[in-house]
Amino acid sequence: MTDGPDGVVRLELPIESQYIRVARLVASGLGASAGLDVDAVDDLRIAVDELCAALFEVGADKVELTFAVGIDEVEVTGRTETAATAAFEPARLVLSRQILDVACDHYSLSLDGGYARFTMRKSTR
Repeated sequence: MTDGPDGVVRLELPIESQYIRVARLVASGLGASAGLDVDAVDDLRIAVDELCAALFEVGADKVELTFAVGIDEVEVTGRTETAATAAFEPARLVLSRQILDVACDHYSLSLDGGYARFTMRKSTR
């Protein structure tokens, strides 16, 4: 993990379920330091959990996460390599989308070209 002068933290996690906790902790810490209130920090943590779980489901080796704290938002991106036949589990994805619609201001989740990716943003206002 690196924390540079540009407000960016990068995290690389092995695809083992216990490491999603590390991503949640980083999200919580950065959300609090960005000025999110307690409920918004919890929403950020939940969104990161859901999106990481999706990548862990289809990933081959590791998940790369980038947390960027801006003036009025926290943005998180994630990516992992996948097998060509990888697919998100449909029932879990329906529930995740319902949660994400409430927990963050914007998100995208895609599976294309041998990679699964997500982007999500949570406003600090």
